[in-house]
Amino acid sequence: MKLSYLGTGILGLALTFTLGSNSALANQPLEKAIEYVKNDSDSVKVENLAKELKKLKPVNANDFKSKFKKEINGFKLTEVAAFEDKETGSYATANYAKGSQNVYLMVTDGAGAGAEQVKGSLLNYLELKAIEEPGDKTNIKNYKGWLVYFDHSMYESDKMTSIQYLEGNRYGVVASGNNISLEELKSLLDNFSL
Repeated sequence: MKLSYLGTGILGLALTFTLGSNSALANQPLEKAIEYVKNDSDSVKVENLAKELKKLKPVNANDFKSKFKKEINGFKLTEVAAFEDKETGSYATANYAKGSQNVYLMVTDGAGAGAEQVKGSLLNYLELKAIEEPGDKTNIKNYKGWLVYFDHSMYESDKMTSIQYLEGNRYGVVASGNNISLEELKSLLDNFSL
């Protein structure tokens, strides 16, 4: 009988130390604990994606440039450039313009060496979501299957916006808009694919 009390005491102590050592869950309401577990499963999803992307071969510069549409939502492609780097992988830049509005895209191919950059960005968005406050100019939203970064300038008169997201479960995209609302930028990106 004394042995079972001792075993119960040891088990209780182990649980106390285990839960007490995890600062993310200790002394937190149930909603916070559930959010932590959800973020942790999202982190696992990101890690698994990065493992798969590392196995892929990056797209070459000429093929990368050819992936950009000549026109999206009335915005015309004015310039495009692509590069290959053995250390960081392939990446491309493009500019779309319509009147006084323009959208500049920086795209990282997540294949091969680029997987680490894509992984780092997605994990950063998860961290930002945890500290996001209502009314922030930056919002982390679900877009194209991932939590991503939507931002507009703190000075509304300059009409600068940005959306950073993952395209096609492979390409890390930073879209920066000038004289364009977040809704218009999102609409353009809804029709953008690689």
